[in-house]
Amino acid sequence: MPDDFVLVIDAGSSSIRCRLVGTGGRITRSAYRPWTYRSDPGVSELAREFDASACWSSLCDAIGECLAGQRNIAAVAITSQRQSIVFLDSDANVLYAGPNTDLRAVFKGAALDHEFGDLLYRTTGHRPAFLAAAGKLAWLKNHCPKSYENISYGLTLADWLAFKLSGNLGCEPTLGAEAGFVDFRERAWAVNVFERLGLRISPVPMHEAVEPVGLVTETGAGIQPGTPVVVAGADTQCALIGMGALDAGCAGIVAGWSAAVQLLVSQPVLSEDMRTWSGCFQIPGLWTVESSAGDAGNAYRWLASTLFDCVESAFERMDSLAASAPVGSDGVMAMLGPSVMDMSETRMGVGGFVFPVPMTLGGPTRGNLVRSALEGIAYALRANVEQAERVAGIPADRVSLGGGMTRTELFVDIMAAVMGRPIEVAAGPESTAVGAACVALTAVGEFASVREAYDSTSAVTRRTSPDLRTAAHYEDLYRLWLERQQQLVRMSL
Repeated sequence: MPDDFVLVIDAGSSSIRCRLVGTGGRITRSAYRPWTYRSDPGVSELAREFDASACWSSLCDAIGECLAGQRNIAAVAITSQRQSIVFLDSDANVLYAGPNTDLRAVFKGAALDHEFGDLLYRTTGHRPAFLAAAGKLAWLKNHCPKSYENISYGLTLADWLAFKLSGNLGCEPTLGAEAGFVDFRERAWAVNVFERLGLRISPVPMHEAVEPVGLVTETGAGIQPGTPVVVAGADTQCALIGMGALDAGCAGIVAGWSAAVQLLVSQPVLSEDMRTWSGCFQIPGLWTVESSAGDAGNAYRWLASTLFDCVESAFERMDSLAASAPVGSDGVMAMLGPSVMDMSETRMGVGGFVFPVPMTLGGPTRGNLVRSALEGIAYALRANVEQAERVAGIPADRVSLGGGMTRTELFVDIMAAVMGRPIEVAAGPESTAVGAACVALTAVGEFASVREAYDSTSAVTRRTSPDLRTAAHYEDLYRLWLERQQQLVRMSL
């Protein structure tokens, strides 16, 4: 990369992070702030809503800490969690700002899926509706009619942050499709969806990730006025770029709080049974087929908090315990949430640990439990890669792995063995920031393409190949895990 820095704002699931990305994709400074949520009496217990004013103030603090006087900024790159939505009135005041964990529209969304599910899926590539703009709008129309009547614009979270910095309203396609605003095939506002559903929303201008949405204004959180602002796209897609997954046939696994599998394809394609998602990619001529394993990192963190008093110091102990356990964890199998994606219907599942009984023969050790959790995540990820391949109609000729769980080296080894083929492992867990910086530098003309920008970084992946004997053992265990998983699906709540 050139000497100029890129300030990457990543509005993630757990917090909002700022990273200063410099030469070679190296992260030189970081700052983060937790999200601040509103608490409104009388609103559904399933509701979760940002305090927009407090969140903006926290972001400005984080930006100041991250920059620390640094003024040589080539661009601000913004990425965010998917399915995070902001509704504004005609004066651009926030009427609603919700994260992807806001479940207030779950019942209204189910009604929309029943009546309009095919239209929603064929247009946006996503379901269920309660996660998307249509579900949130329908809920507000029914439960908060005064707020609904004042809604003029709908934005994704990243596009709202870009508006706060630049004063320009816009919609970036990868995020817009994930949030249900955009026809993923046409990369255009899904006007027909909102008209059919009887929902009123004014389209905002579309802008591609590889072009600036505007320039920082004088009120832009202490950033030098005139700095280009780029909405780099959805966080998962940015992570694929940061891992070098840039061609059709490349599959990227982002194993963090959740574990998304995205396979790049050269034409838009949907699952016939609506089990998977389809979306846009930042590089023209590429789309995604997604089959997510669900909350992998979240489940592993739950296990850490359950087994140990201090979560932050638990992970190193868990690595040691898991390494001491044998392949297959002495018959213990974990079904803690990560599973094979099926968005054709919304339901609660069941899960837990399965292990040999009676206990008089010796119960599972902590090492067995921890290793089985890592193995269960790996089984789920393989199943989702295979499902994405079936939907896309092509095999993945390259599988890349990134995200926070790659900090656990044993997990990387287990993944390669369970997959039964080599995997490309990201140089570090910050693939999203590196990818966002690559998009931004392309947008401002520092590079001719996202590929050229990535090639300039030092974010070289390393190839991990499986031990053939271990892979053969895991092949049998994987088939058994699939059978157990299907048994649990039939028991779903």
